Amino acid sequence: MKLFKYLQYIFILSILGTSILIIYLWNIQQDLPDHNISKYFPNEITKIYDDKYELMYHIGNRDRFYLNYDDIPLSMINAIISAEDKTFFEHQGFDFKGIINAFLINIKNIYSKNNYNYVGASTITQQLVKNILLNRDQTITRKIKELILSLRIEQEHTKEYILELYLNEIYFGRRSYGIASAAYNYFNKSIFDLDIHEYAYLAALPKGPNNYDPKKNYKRAIDRRNYVLKQMEINKFITLKQFNYYSNLKIELSPRNIKKYKSDYKTDFIFNYLNLNSFNENAFYIQSTIDQNLQSMSEKSLIDNLALFERKYRKWEGSYENIEDMLLIENDHWNIAKVIEKKSNTIKLSIVNTGETINLDQNTNLYGPNKIPPNIFLNLNDYLFVTEIKGTFYVVQSHKINGSVIIMDPFNGNIVSMVGGVNYNLSNFNRATQAYRQPGSSIKPFIYAKALETKKYLPNTKILDSNILLDQGNNLPVWVPKNYSNKSHGELTFRRALETSNNLVTLKIGLDLGLNSVNEFLDKINFYNQTLNTDVHSNLLGAIENNLLNLTKSYAIFLNGGYLVEPSIIKKVVSNEGELIINNEYFKCNFCSFSVNDRSYRKPIVEANKEKVISPQTSFQILNILEGAIERGTGKSLNKINYPIAGKTGTTNESKDLWFFGLTPRYVIGVYVGYDEPRSIGYRETGSSVALPIFKTIIENYLSFNDYKNDTFIVPSDLIIKKVDKDTGEISDGQHSIIDYFTKEQLEILNDINKIESIGGIN
Repeated sequence: MKLFKYLQYIFILSILGTSILIIYLWNIQQDLPDHNISKYFPNEITKIYDDKYELMYHIGNRDRFYLNYDDIPLSMINAIISAEDKTFFEHQGFDFKGIINAFLINIKNIYSKNNYNYVGASTITQQLVKNILLNRDQTITRKIKELILSLRIEQEHTKEYILELYLNEIYFGRRSYGIASAAYNYFNKSIFDLDIHEYAYLAALPKGPNNYDPKKNYKRAIDRRNYVLKQMEINKFITLKQFNYYSNLKIELSPRNIKKYKSDYKTDFIFNYLNLNSFNENAFYIQSTIDQNLQSMSEKSLIDNLALFERKYRKWEGSYENIEDMLLIENDHWNIAKVIEKKSNTIKLSIVNTGETINLDQNTNLYGPNKIPPNIFLNLNDYLFVTEIKGTFYVVQSHKINGSVIIMDPFNGNIVSMVGGVNYNLSNFNRATQAYRQPGSSIKPFIYAKALETKKYLPNTKILDSNILLDQGNNLPVWVPKNYSNKSHGELTFRRALETSNNLVTLKIGLDLGLNSVNEFLDKINFYNQTLNTDVHSNLLGAIENNLLNLTKSYAIFLNGGYLVEPSIIKKVVSNEGELIINNEYFKCNFCSFSVNDRSYRKPIVEANKEKVISPQTSFQILNILEGAIERGTGKSLNKINYPIAGKTGTTNESKDLWFFGLTPRYVIGVYVGYDEPRSIGYRETGSSVALPIFKTIIENYLSFNDYKNDTFIVPSDLIIKKVDKDTGEISDGQHSIIDYFTKEQLEILNDINKIESIGGIN
């Protein structure tokens, strides 16, 4: 009788327990998220690449690049299965044996009250569910939800798809989500270029990336990696011989490079160019036009040359007692050094990041107007910045002067380098795009181009360099402009006046053309990015403010045959779903699209997708005159470089803004130098003495890494070569003759002038 009652109680309790379990499971099921993982796509972050698809910058904290299953290396798949779920391709979403073991341990932990960390035996499917559908709460309810969802997912999706999502979703440390970014961030390699032991190390990380950081615990990292290798050998993914070999290799990780997470002038410009604030909902892959080699050369050239220039006027203020005070100023091109020995004629420095010891050359490091040697202004244990230039170390200090550099492809407007200042950490104001300053003499080639276009002037036309008086209007004094030298030089040829950047001849040409005509031409070439409504005479000498990017773009017309290009820093933008958002095309093709049903076929015509603003002949003639400025004019300090270079300096009143624009067969390079609060840079300083050396360093470094001996400026086929006396402008083959270029129409005009002169019609 008692047995019957016990059985009755047991039955009732079992019914009650089963009912409670069913209700519990029913409630859990009602609270389950949608298990259709095909709707899920791992969040990626917007990435900015250079022109060669090298990563430059990430917008966001999660680094991920999605790979399809067929693209994932087999060794990576074998390693992750061996590490996380050796029966993955056999089970239906859970490992029953592992679950029983974990359940018993967890029950023990609950009752012991000594350990509240539950143990799991999660399969890859369960881990995926936890990561994308559930939270990480260590509760039995969450575990049951995980199990139910895993079973459903396994029934509706292939093993390959589940593993694909897992390997793109899981966190590997170092901000790496997914194996593609992990390979790059840990080994600085593509996932396709790793070796077996490197795949094994990555497979070891999901258990706990911080636990297996070799810097924190090398033995634990090695043990875990070798465990994965052993499991791969047990599973016959590798041989015993391979295991013995790979398990004895060291773990060698690349230094953790967080530079790509730092913004700078060019990434800010890209961000604003695309209005990436509107991209928050999605991830985009942005290929920029930046050439990182030229970018690095530009950055170093700007900061080095300006630091060396400032030695002429500034006293030394660059010593620090604590290295921490230097971190905000630090850049990628200067080293921090410490004075470790000081004698009467010797200063010995230790480079902090390399440990290298150097002897500082006293003669090349004289500082300030009085040229004080380092053994006077440096003390033992001082910290300071040094830069290496052609094997010599120079002491440098944080700048007060500033500047910017733009390198542009003149044929399509691509910005291949943008340096907006000497130190982004101290000021993110972009002096290449946001600083509007007077261009000074930089405007002159455009006035001369207009003069050639009107056919009123020829390259050898003679103009008198003499003083002029200009009425500026009511209640304003008469303006008496001067040349930079305060001298007049008599009769000059059109060419010679531009080569030497003569002010008075430029004014005479501009006044002869008419201020309205000059302004219309500047509007036509979009010189100011706005309509110019002014008849101020000083505009002919560059008094109206402009920025470096716009000026550099304008100079491109002299290299590309007279076409207007718009600056672009983007090649293409692709969404994370593969949709092409932006694709900057520089050519248009007529009759390129047709079908087999078309009744006729027309030959495709490819045209430049650009507006022509001056003739190719005028474009080259100005370019050739600017070559003359390098050979014998304001840019003659460049004439020993064995490479085609044309250029124009720019200097404003009181030397407040200094410019140089260098033109080469491949690039137009613009350089600006000035103080953020405009003031004189130095007595009689010019674009030639301050801005030009920055260009010179860039082009010398560029040529040292590239062999472009066959580069040349393209001469339009309908220009005629003549030898002309450089001083008189007469066509002759004398001792002082130079090569000049004329159109057929210009030579006819010249012949008519000579005929009139020969009969006394012109004095």
